[in-house]
Amino acid sequence: MEILKRILVAVIFIPVLLLIFYLGGWYLTILLALILTAQLVELRHIFAKLEAQPNFLIVPLGLLFYFANILASNQITIAVLVASIIIMMSIDLFSHQLQGAVKRISFSIFALIYLSLFLALTFKLSLLGDDKYLLLGLMVTIWVTDSAAYFLGMSFGKHRNIFAASPQKSIEGFISGIIAAFITAFLLGMLFGYTNVQIIAMAVAAGIFGQFGDLFESILKRDAGVKDSSNLLPGHGGILDRFDSLLFAAPVLYLLLSLLK
Repeated sequence: MEILKRILVAVIFIPVLLLIFYLGGWYLTILLALILTAQLVELRHIFAKLEAQPNFLIVPLGLLFYFANILASNQITIAVLVASIIIMMSIDLFSHQLQGAVKRISFSIFALIYLSLFLALTFKLSLLGDDKYLLLGLMVTIWVTDSAAYFLGMSFGKHRNIFAASPQKSIEGFISGIIAAFITAFLLGMLFGYTNVQIIAMAVAAGIFGQFGDLFESILKRDAGVKDSSNLLPGHGGILDRFDSLLFAAPVLYLLLSLLK
């Protein structure tokens, strides 16, 4: 039954996701805003397990910071970030909540960077150059990387416990994911006409940093003692679970291509 749920959600979810990633523009802006909203709520609940749950204002402030990164100038974006931090600090100040204040404020700033900024850079990747297939190709490469790392790791993995955050992951699975990323990026490069720099950058972003993104979220969940970020997607966990690799891979690809342009 669990496998059936996973397949059913994937059959509905993946085509819609790929279509919106291809269309880009406001379709992608709104999709990422919805993803961000769900992730902020999920991360806030994870922080609650650590007795450091930020005020619910982190959700609208996170969305405001996301849209500022996309639509506004750098000065306004910085102003929104500073204002958001001051607001989150002021909540504890005026409510006289001293216990856990440092954790709540620190986690609020972390959420703004980890989710709002990283998803804004994900959108900016879709605007980089004239290639509308970059973000679409990255998403496909991430999926292939994750699948290869999981199935080949389960089949041939002998050296496990290399990451405390995910003891079942093996070095064989991790390397398999990297190899699969390079192969996939190369094949997509032939299909979509990527440059050699784009192919290598995409493989590095998905194969290495995408897997780090998954491991990083595992650290958060293991520290909080939760299995999934939520049960929003039957058989798949939460939205944060589904896009943890993209949160690292997309900003890295954007920065690599921007620097190497």
